[in-house]
Amino acid sequence: MRTGAGPQTMAALRNLAITALRLDGVTNIAAALRHHARDASRALHTYKIT
Repeated sequence: MRTGAGPQTMAALRNLAITALRLDGVTNIAAALRHHARDASRALHTYKIT
């Protein structure tokens, strides 16, 4: 992840996650990232997949 296109790809994925949280109405991004990291199904709910 430290060479090639890895860092740019990871930054794009992180920006996507932050944007999705903001669109969902989250104001504290750090707390929301920790909250979603505890359970993978929470991210699916945020993206309205389940």
